[in-house]
Amino acid sequence: MNSGMYAAVSGSLAAMQRLDVISNNLANINTPGYKKDKMSFEGLLAGNINPPAVPQGMTADPILQKDNIYIDYASGPISQSGNPLDLALDGDGFFAVTTPEGTAYTRQGNFRTSVDGTLVTVDGYPVQGTGGASISIQGSRIEIDARGVVTVDGTETGSIPVMDFEKPYAMTKLGNALFIPADPQAAPQAGKAQIRQGHIEGSNVESISEMVQMIETNRYFEACSKVIKGFDDMAAKAATEIGRV
Repeated sequence: MNSGMYAAVSGSLAAMQRLDVISNNLANINTPGYKKDKMSFEGLLAGNINPPAVPQGMTADPILQKDNIYIDYASGPISQSGNPLDLALDGDGFFAVTTPEGTAYTRQGNFRTSVDGTLVTVDGYPVQGTGGASISIQGSRIEIDARGVVTVDGTETGSIPVMDFEKPYAMTKLGNALFIPADPQAAPQAGKAQIRQGHIEGSNVESISEMVQMIETNRYFEACSKVIKGFDDMAAKAATEIGRV
């Protein structure tokens, strides 16, 4: 494959992947606690260390696009909801929840109670209290202070700890608002964030920024497509003329 054609194809594939990332971010713009994905690129010269996916010709080594998708953990905007079960974290840290895959971590604090009074996420996963125990809420007057102490009708019923990890975070997404450590052996530590009852943290996706990136990526994809078509037309013309000779 011509090195120019290979570089254009590499750029097209990278643009398609970036469009997928941007589309997913925009789809979760209203998801509480959602952390957007970002994508960075690095230009590489294919060779013995970074061999291309197709056999090389006699031309110069093609330029490859090495992509890197990572999570932006910046806090989203915090707004007042008035719901006593809505909890927002002011600072770094996560709530711990119990899932079928084990303990996961989230900043999505729009909690609710299950039929038996257990504090759960919108997906029905129990929120972990101190020591990993679930939080039971049976009553009408619910108060949760900045340290996570839960008081129901004047009686303390448990505490919601804030967990954190060493930075930079090395975590993977489990769904749109849950995270698990990339290293299963990574031990969480006590977080310093304060809990704000009656507030909710929104998505950190900025719609205008994402739309601008989508337009830029679409134009980049179109440019790569035109380059590919140009090389294809040249190959067809060369084959026709050689055939005549």
